[in-house]
Amino acid sequence: MPSSVNAPKRILVTGGRGRLASLIADQFRAPTHNLSLFSRSGGDGFQPLDHLTAALPNAGAVLHLAWSTLPATSELGGGIEWKNDLPPLEKLLQSIAALPAPHRPHFVFFSSGGTVYGNAPGRANIESDPCLPIGWYGRAKLAAEKLIEVQVTRHGLSCAILRISNPYGYPVPQNRAQGIVPHAIRCAVEQQPLSLWGDGSAKKDFLHYTDFLSAVAIVLERRLTGTFNLSAGESHTVREVIGLVENETGHPVMLRQQPAPFWDVRDSRLDHGRFAAATGWKPQVPLAEGIRRATASYASL
Repeated sequence: MPSSVNAPKRILVTGGRGRLASLIADQFRAPTHNLSLFSRSGGDGFQPLDHLTAALPNAGAVLHLAWSTLPATSELGGGIEWKNDLPPLEKLLQSIAALPAPHRPHFVFFSSGGTVYGNAPGRANIESDPCLPIGWYGRAKLAAEKLIEVQVTRHGLSCAILRISNPYGYPVPQNRAQGIVPHAIRCAVEQQPLSLWGDGSAKKDFLHYTDFLSAVAIVLERRLTGTFNLSAGESHTVREVIGLVENETGHPVMLRQQPAPFWDVRDSRLDHGRFAAATGWKPQVPLAEGIRRATASYASL
């Protein structure tokens, strides 16, 4: 993982109780960096989101991970992000724009690779492709991107939008409706049935969390601006993932099939060439190795 020595010393992270935020906090830890985690509810080491505006003038970067839904829960809300997520984002951007230009922090928004594009057009999606989301989650993330682009155009803000594929390699709660890799490992080891959407032929891009963190470090070091796919650059079917998990654990994964939801992207392929060309970054952990590491970590819990 590249050094983050040149990353801003004062980093503000929203969505602080989320798993990706905790991974980022571990990466940019004291004493090298001064990182503050913000959450809608403060306490237990988290600052309330309402205090974020006051912290902006002394910040070098804001990493905006706060989001109220997952793809599955978003469908239940039918556009609830337009109430819970987009207004706070717009307010935050306006607060940054109101600062004198030399004191504006670098703003990094964590979008969604597969869901904003919809199904791939017979090849890996590049950033200039039309975005055709098929679910509420993707529509909301795309709307957030548009808000950011407006503020960049109006005020010249320093912003990066990262369209991330499926990060993996870390534990997730059993009841979280996301994360085929950790759920498959848990079900294999514990010999519990795994809920499988459809027939397992859906293709996804899986990005190991260490590659995700190395990319974030580069974005901060270089104060990178623009919209970038952040992905492994290769997609695998869900059945392939299950097969790799079975090989590593030595146990079969019992499947409980159910219909695939209409909003689930069945063919997600992301080209990370633009990000690689801008930074020299490339992912280091292939899926088989990432699953091996995740299985070993699960066994050590």
